[in-house]
Amino acid sequence: MNNNLSIVLAFVAGAALTWWVEGLRWEADVSKLNESHTAALKKQSDQAVIDLTNQEKRTEAAQTALAALDAKHTKDMADEQAKNDRLRADIAAGTRRVRIAAANLATCKLVGNSTTGTGGLGDAAQVELSGAGGRAVLDLRASVIKDDQVIQYLQSYAAEAQKRCNIH
Repeated sequence: MNNNLSIVLAFVAGAALTWWVEGLRWEADVSKLNESHTAALKKQSDQAVIDLTNQEKRTEAAQTALAALDAKHTKDMADEQAKNDRLRADIAAGTRRVRIAAANLATCKLVGNSTTGTGGLGDAAQVELSGAGGRAVLDLRASVIKDDQVIQYLQSYAAEAQKRCNIH
């Protein structure tokens, strides 16, 4: 019976030793997998930080370019408005008048002295507008200039945003 007990104890001790060795090996494998996984996550995290930093730089550059574009068009609009205001003040003061040269748009010939063979700007008929008419023309001019500036601004803004943000 001692012999059987020794065999059973040896078998139990061998099984326990095997179990312990396999546990150590399993822990080593899990540890290696954890290290590998941690390294992969760190690599992805580092790349995400780099990508985010680059995107922030692109966004800042786009915002700076768009702010400069906005400033340019705002200045252009203010300059044109100031010019129109000066013209309006001159008309109100009587130092300037608005004259419109009449043109035959159907034939693109200036209307004026119809007895001459060839027309020139010098012989074109002119209509002088009243002060109120001149102001109305300047109001129309200001509106056209503002609309043109807004359209140019929006087109430039869209083109710059498309270029900076890689929109296709």
